[in-house]
Amino acid sequence: MNTPTDLRSPYEPPTADLSQSSPVLAPQRERSAAPKVFGVLSIIFASITLLSSALGLLATAASSAVKNMGSMAPDADKAAELTAMMGPMAKVYQGIGLLSLIMFVMSALLLAIGIGQLRYRAWAQRWSVYWGVAGLVCVAVMVAISMLVVSPAYAEMFDALSHLKPKGDGQAPMPGSMSGFGSIFGGTFAVMTVVFYAPYPALILLFFTRDHVRASMTTR
Repeated sequence: MNTPTDLRSPYEPPTADLSQSSPVLAPQRERSAAPKVFGVLSIIFASITLLSSALGLLATAASSAVKNMGSMAPDADKAAELTAMMGPMAKVYQGIGLLSLIMFVMSALLLAIGIGQLRYRAWAQRWSVYWGVAGLVCVAVMVAISMLVVSPAYAEMFDALSHLKPKGDGQAPMPGSMSGFGSIFGGTFAVMTVVFYAPYPALILLFFTRDHVRASMTTR
């Protein structure tokens, strides 16, 4: 006679087999808010810099007109003085135009990257890192332009101003040398470049190289 192996009532609910452990689901990590925050900041920062650099690019076109202003003077001595002063000023405008060109290109790229950051695009994470490295390199290049192009041009312009003849009797002559002001202008511009333009690419590199931020940007 066969004995039943299962003595449970058929009306009892089936019990779970404790010998088999159910899989534990890993908690999902919350999506980082850094891409959205940086996306808004990137769009605002890029738009402002894009507009200002576009205006600065006009300095490059104006530099050629400034350089030829000396020939418009009616007096030969006055023409020589204007030429000596306008030549260095044209170099200043050319340096500012070159700086504006760098900022224009970098701002246009940042504007596109900022839209991708706002939408959590995976490509925006990679390009944020590329832009951060390029931004720090551009800051170094801009400092070099300020010190090697803009500063000597200012020094040359102030030196030309110091050799101008007094316009009338009783007027004191210009100081013997004002070239030191060129170094002040160039150094100030270089410091301002580092203060205003270096922190943002450094912050982008700091955040967009983190694993949590990188894992959040998966949208194709």
